[in-house]
Amino acid sequence: MIRVALALALALLAGAAAAQEEAAPEFGALEGAELSHFLTRSFDDYALPVGRFTREGKPVRVVEGAVREFVYRLEGETSTLEAIRNYGRRFEELGYDILFECAGDECGGFDFRFGVYLVEPPAMRFDLADFRYLAVEAEGRAASVIASRQGGRLYVQIVAVAGEDAPERMTPAGAAPPPRAKPGEARLFEIARRLTEDGAAPLDGIAFEAGSAQLTAESGPVLDEVAKVLRANPDLSFLVVGHTDNEGALTPNIALSLKRAEAVAARLEAAEGVGAGRLIPYGVGFLAPRASNMSEEGRALNRRVELVLP
Repeated sequence: MIRVALALALALLAGAAAAQEEAAPEFGALEGAELSHFLTRSFDDYALPVGRFTREGKPVRVVEGAVREFVYRLEGETSTLEAIRNYGRRFEELGYDILFECAGDECGGFDFRFGVYLVEPPAMRFDLADFRYLAVEAEGRAASVIASRQGGRLYVQIVAVAGEDAPERMTPAGAAPPPRAKPGEARLFEIARRLTEDGAAPLDGIAFEAGSAQLTAESGPVLDEVAKVLRANPDLSFLVVGHTDNEGALTPNIALSLKRAEAVAARLEAAEGVGAGRLIPYGVGFLAPRASNMSEEGRALNRRVELVLP
């Protein structure tokens, strides 16, 4: 639940959005059929089967262009042969030529089933005991039709490709758009991402006065972003873990790292909308370095505070 909640928060922070589309293909659909899947890609390739599949080879013709996927589901007793005959007749009316047609073992049986592209169930169901396939092409266009019955239903998958060159999407030289996220927004997204994927997020940018637990003024923007993550997940609690470099003995370093964790926890719980009791401070001194303490750069990386999912 924790990861799910954080993933949802991350999606909100990133501005994720989804949309559903409906399609009315020019070749139509069987009467009474229900559209259970539709997907369109402005430009992609598709391996169109044009012969019987065997373990020695899978005869396909790779076509490129705008790709559309359709899956229809039909209740009743309509057979796979009736479906293929109707689609074959319609495609011929539209100027297509039939490249290949087969049924069951004629297509290659298991080799065909596990070699051909199929939309995932439950949208598309495939039964080796009752399926037929049709491949057609016209100038600049190609399509495949798979009809299969399972569980008292007929399933029909069509992949249609309108052959064309890849659309021009490059900006003029030197006109690439700048990053949209402001530094604070990028940091906010990174904290949420690290918590979701790793369970822990170093709060880079938090700093203390030398040898003390006094937060510097530069720590304010980072703490503000962390508070936003906490407000977005009001039901979650976190560990705040302080770390030091290896300068000095372990015991005083553990004490210092704990005081720094306590300072961060107190500052965050005082933020509007966060509330007390959600942050548990710990100090581990230099017991968990993320870089070598042999250089100043490494020691600087090790002096940190992390937000950790318990």
